Amino acid sequence: MKASKEFKFAVIALLLATLACNMPGTVSSEGGDSPAAEPEVTYVVIVENTATTIPTDTPIPPTATPDLPPELNLSKNSNCRLGPSEFYVVVDQIASGTDLPVIGRSEDNEWWQVLNATGRECWIYFENVRTNQDLSGMSIGEAPPLPGIPLSFFVADQICQPGPKKFTVTLSWSSGGGETAFRIYRDGKRLIELKPNKFNYKDTNAPFNKNLTYEIEAVNENGTSEKAIQIVPACK
Repeated sequence: MKASKEFKFAVIALLLATLACNMPGTVSSEGGDSPAAEPEVTYVVIVENTATTIPTDTPIPPTATPDLPPELNLSKNSNCRLGPSEFYVVVDQIASGTDLPVIGRSEDNEWWQVLNATGRECWIYFENVRTNQDLSGMSIGEAPPLPGIPLSFFVADQICQPGPKKFTVTLSWSSGGGETAFRIYRDGKRLIELKPNKFNYKDTNAPFNKNLTYEIEAVNENGTSEKAIQIVPACK
């Protein structure tokens, strides 16, 4: 009887031990397992980006670079005139090899308006220059006025005296406008310069026995006009 009680007690103890092993959170020391690790908790930190204003320098507009005029180079020593023709006075003489800024052209593209070393405007003939730029787009330059060609230039009178071989020729003309003087030439040689209110001239020493060529030009501070011409047959 006593043995039967002990046997029941042993069975109950075995059942209790078995239940204890299967209970959650209970770890048997007999199996040699280490205690269950506690679950790891990961904390996620969210950082919201806050827009930060970055100071910027106010852009400075670029300084405008002035357009420089094109240049030409003199291929020979050249006269630089007050206007675009040989009737204008020479204001400068410039050496070959000089570079000059171009600021204008003549209507026929045969003269270039330039600035000389002192900054004065003057004109160079196109055959005296060289350039690697197209200058045809340059604006037409301005030049001061020349006097007008003397009008109605003619032989008003001529006296031929074969005996003493004396020949007198009287010339007459009228104003073409803008002149400060008139110049008379015979056979290319200047005879006289007259005041602007003088409109006739008597050549009392005209050469005898030869045809004569008389020319007249008007003059002002800018240059001269074209010449008017009269040819006089020889006095024989």
